[in-house]
This record gives sequence, C-alpha cells and structure tokens, in this order.
Amino acid sequence: MYNFVLNSVKFHNEKLVDKDIFVSNVAMIKSWLDNMGWLDYLCSSHIIYPRLVKLFYANLEKTTTCIAKSFILNNHVEITPKTIAEVLGIPCSDITHFNDIGKSEALGICLERLDFNPIMTITSGHLPIATRILLLIVTNTLFPREESHTLPFERDLKLVACIKNGTLVNLPYLIVNHMLSRPNHISCPMLISRILASLNLDLEDEHHVKPKTKQLINKTGLKSCNIKFEYGLWVKQQAVGRAPVREPGIRIGGDGDVEEEEEEDDGQQFEMRLNVARGSSSGGSGATLESLQARMDLAQANIDYVRGRVDQIYDNQATHMTRLDTQDAQMDQVIQMLQNAYPQ
Repeated sequence: MYNFVLNSVKFHNEKLVDKDIFVSNVAMIKSWLDNMGWLDYLCSSHIIYPRLVKLFYANLEKTTTCIAKSFILNNHVEITPKTIAEVLGIPCSDITHFNDIGKSEALGICLERLDFNPIMTITSGHLPIATRILLLIVTNTLFPREESHTLPFERDLKLVACIKNGTLVNLPYLIVNHMLSRPNHISCPMLISRILASLNLDLEDEHHVKPKTKQLINKTGLKSCNIKFEYGLWVKQQAVGRAPVREPGIRIGGDGDVEEEEEEDDGQQFEMRLNVARGSSSGGSGATLESLQARMDLAQANIDYVRGRVDQIYDNQATHMTRLDTQDAQMDQVIQMLQNAYPQ
C-alpha cells in the first residue's frame, strides 16, 4: 500500500518528478514515519478475509467509547487501541486529538512558509512534494476515505503537521475512532483481517484474497471485498457464506455477467441483505433478521411518539380554549360591574 501511494504521486503532482528529487523526498518521509514508529506497519502487508470484514462492519455496535465491538463467527470481537498497538507493533500513547494545534500553525508547517493567506482554500497542489506524498499516505492508508483527496480535511493537515515536526500521536486510538465514525465506508480491510487473524478464530476454510496495492481503497477496495452498489445501498454480492469471490471483469457461465460500472460512492450506506432465493448462512441470517426487527421496533416507537405528541397538542389546544372561555366570562363580569357602577 505504501509503495502504491508513492507510485501514484505523479498523478496528483500533474507532472513527473525528477528521480533524484523524488528519491530525496521519499527518504525524508521515511525518516518522519520511522520517528513516529509507523514505518514498519505502513510497509507491511496481510491477506484480506472479505466475508469477515463485511460481517465486522455489519454487526458493528454503536458505542460512546473508543472500542469497536462486533460479532463474527459466533464470537464477540472487540478492537481497542491497545489491541491495534500490540498487533501492529506501534506506540499507543501521546495525543488523541488535535484541538491544541491551531489551523494556521498546521498550514504553516505543511506549506513550509508563513506568507500564506489564512482564508485561502488549501489543496494538495499547494503543498511541497514531500508533504503531498505524506498527505496521500494519510488519506489512503491511515485514514482511508471516499471523498476527494485533493481537498484535505483540517484533521489530515494537522496530522501531517504532527508527523513533520515530530509530535507523537496515538495512532491506534485515531484508527479505532475512524472505524466507528465512518462504518459505512468499509475502511481498513487489511488491518481488520490482520487483527482477526491474531484472535485465533477458525479461518482455515475462509476465503481470502492477497491484496493488490490498487485494490485496497475506495470503490475498488469495496469490490475486492465482494460488495456492490445496488438500489442506493452498498450490499454484498452473494448470500452464500463461504463461496469464493470472483475476480473483477471475469465472465462466469453463459449469462454474460460482467463487472458493474463505477458507481457513485459518496458515503452511501452499507447493509447486509437477506437473500431468500439463494439462502444464507445461519449467522448472517440471524444478524440480518435481528437488525430488521430492531429497525421495525424503532419505527414503531417513532410512530407511538408522534401519536403521543399529537394527542398532547390536542389536549393543550382544548385547555387553551377553556382558558379563553373563562377569560371571556371574566371580561363580561367586569363589563357588567362597570355598567352597574357607572350607569348611563
């Protein structure tokens, strides 16, 4: 993945970079990442278990803590920052947010100059070569996302600034927080597979794929996990639990099935669907039915709440009308008293 980001920098740079300049910038980036303790992790690779990654996100529980809780192969799975630190061999300490880092300060470090307009919209084209490559590593590997990589988030720029000036960051905490805040994007499939493999789950008969550098992110990454865009949702292609995943662009049988065209992927929702015609594994069906029942219960609760609010409005309106009638009666009494006191 790391090598793919470095090889793709010429597309974001809009021109080829001189080899000597490129090599010197890469050496600088390696020193920055090595100082953070992340270089070995970014240069490593691991097989991906597509079905397990899908199950992990499909059964991911909502939580207010930085712990990713899910249910896979009849096992409760918890991914904590400490778990990631132990599996990847990276530090789990230091800062967990960037609130103390000013935006102008981060921009100055990223642009490597102070004479910039603070209200200017910063794009990757404004950044020096080394910073631009580092930003690609952040947005493609550390915190992969579906949005444009040309317009960096403020958080991404602050993280790049921390890496450049040597401010240590709690990367495991930020990774778990990224998973919980963006569960519909199916991010970090290789990282999740690596963690699941360390939990001694029964993975011998699980289908797995050896990741190619260009199949780990965005729409292509979703397709390598056997997911497609259908009826406005990201859904799995097959309901059979452990059927092999076919490679993109390969025809099967005489139906002429081909890989679907590139679809829009602007943060669309992902859900596990129950395919009655093909059947499904018991665990996947149970999780899907439970999810459907929970949604029905939530919808019924919302209906009951709306009905209660309508009844309350009617009651308040009746009370208001009663008060108006009482005020009219009191006003008639006052008028009668005035007429009696001052007869014409």
